[in-house]
Amino acid sequence: MEKGIRRLLCYQLVLVLAVSVVFFAIFDSLSAFSVLCGGGIAAGNALLAARCAHRDARAPERTPQQSLAAIYICMVQRFVIIAVLFALVMGGLKLDPLAVLAGFIAGLGVMVIFGTQQLTQQK
Repeated sequence: MEKGIRRLLCYQLVLVLAVSVVFFAIFDSLSAFSVLCGGGIAAGNALLAARCAHRDARAPERTPQQSLAAIYICMVQRFVIIAVLFALVMGGLKLDPLAVLAGFIAGLGVMVIFGTQQLTQQK
């Protein structure tokens, strides 16, 4: 696994654990577990994005149309997988929806901030 994605996952883990501790202190252990599940969904999203980027980088002979199609396919895959995971966690396991979303937003926020920092460092 590449160094950048490892660092991103570590930052996500730290922030999601912090949010989970807050939810444990305010609510209960089920809410804390729900936050961890939401953070796990965000981490899965980051891993899928990294896999798609790695796969796209290994195929330089693609035309621009093929690259765009690959990006769209990757986005649809990520959307469907995240939707299924949310349905499984909130519907199947009956976890606290607010806590799941809080964990997902925390993990996704790290991904957005980390990605923005990576883009500014490349310039």
